This record gives sequence, C-alpha cells and structure tokens, in this order.
Amino acid sequence: MSVRDHRECERVRQLFTAEIDREATELEEAAIRRHLRTCAECAEAYDAHVAVARGLRQHPLVRTRRHPLPLWRRIGAEIWVFVTATVVVAALVCAFALR
Repeated sequence: MSVRDHRECERVRQLFTAEIDREATELEEAAIRRHLRTCAECAEAYDAHVAVARGLRQHPLVRTRRHPLPLWRRIGAEIWVFVTATVVVAALVCAFALR
C-alpha cells in the first residue's frame, strides 16, 4: 500500500461516523462507496463500525440514580461558585461606589 493509499484510507475512515449517522454529504458518501469497493481493509473496518453503531442503537440506555460525584463534592463545588460570584459582585460594587 502506498503513502497515497494510506492517506485515502485515513480520510475515508474519518468519514465513517458521519456516513453511518447520515450526516455525510453526497460527495463524501460517493467517495466512501468508491473507496470501499477497492479497499478490503476499509470495507471490513466500515462493517465493524456499522455493527457497533447498530448495537448501540439497539441497546437500551442505562439510567442510574447515582450521581457520578459524591454529594459533598457537588455541594462543595456549588458553594465555591457562590462564594466566587459573591466576591466578584462585592468587588464590582466597591469599585463603582468609590467612583
């Protein structure tokens, strides 16, 4: 495989997701189809991408009640934002009051 072929393979593989999600342009779709007819490796990779996308679409979303951060971290972050906003507002009020 030459360098040019390798670059074409990479360019086409970058378009797989857009094509599978029906977000690729007509020109991109045509380029993908044309390349897949002549490159067995990319055709195999494309089939794998399609299988993964199909599997993800068929899998129910997993919902959990647990938040990814512990409560003390969430509250701590909210307090930090509140304190920072309060300090900024106080500084602005002081700056305008001193004018």
